[in-house]
Amino acid sequence: MTMFRRNIVIGLVLVLALVATACGDDDGTDTTTTDAPLGTTTTTEAATTTAAPDTTEAPTTTEATTTTVATFDLTAAVYDYTSTIPEGYMAVGDTTAFKDAVEASNAVLIDVREPGEYEEGHMEGAVNIPLRTLGENLDKVPADSQVFVYCKSGWRAGLATSSLRMLGYDNVLAYPPGWNGWTEAGEPVSTEAATGETYEIPEIAPELYTAVNDFLTTIPEGWLSAGDTEKVAAAIEAGSAVLDVRTPPEYAEGFIPTAVNTPLREIPTFVDSIPTDTQVIEYCKSGWRASLAVPIYHVLGFDNVLGYSGSYLAWTDAGEPIETP
Repeated sequence: MTMFRRNIVIGLVLVLALVATACGDDDGTDTTTTDAPLGTTTTTEAATTTAAPDTTEAPTTTEATTTTVATFDLTAAVYDYTSTIPEGYMAVGDTTAFKDAVEASNAVLIDVREPGEYEEGHMEGAVNIPLRTLGENLDKVPADSQVFVYCKSGWRAGLATSSLRMLGYDNVLAYPPGWNGWTEAGEPVSTEAATGETYEIPEIAPELYTAVNDFLTTIPEGWLSAGDTEKVAAAIEAGSAVLDVRTPPEYAEGFIPTAVNTPLREIPTFVDSIPTDTQVIEYCKSGWRASLAVPIYHVLGFDNVLGYSGSYLAWTDAGEPIETP
């Protein structure tokens, strides 16, 4: 093993160890038959001439063959992702652990904020790929080395992480505290833009890529957030459906009234029971899993889903009522 490969292995091992320490809950041939031509006879008064024997080959029948074209199962493809979401939900929330993981793995940093935000200051070496353009810039995202994504406060990083993970980038993690957490910790900032490298894009099913990219490019202002607790409470009062993406044990301890439990890792199994004729608001404990859930619902066709970034903690902190099973 060369020194280079040994360093990569050591780096990845260190990242896994650091992440394990920092992460916790929450956050279609036709058959053709041709008739043989008939012989013809011509009769005159002087003589009768019979046409030469027909030499056309006897008709043949070709057996039909059937070609079956497999139909892409988008729901199954999404479930391949959700069912393998690891403990810690792809997040490193502790700033020190994040810094150590980046250094140990020589990770690629991706800032998914808007260009103007990036220009005002960013983590040194971070490449700017605004969230809505992420699917169109996969050549800037390595698939075989560590990647960390961040935004301002964590919400857009969740949308980005879940989208990339659905496309098969299982090397992507996020730093949920984002730019706010980084600067509040007094960490260094840079205003020098990083160009980044170009990487080979892995093979992705066209149907899956289209679904994910359509989601990313059409994210509206507000980033599909349902707003603060007051707005969420008003929306529920007005008839919005509510989905809780926490685990069943968490849900059993208490939930927002009328909420139906659709655990994050099992969302694709609930497609037949998710409302399509009304607004839907989904939440988790603190907002991180809710941000991961939004792309999942939308890629599955539920563009009526918004996420409650404050989630259960903000709801209970505001003294709002809860229910139990």
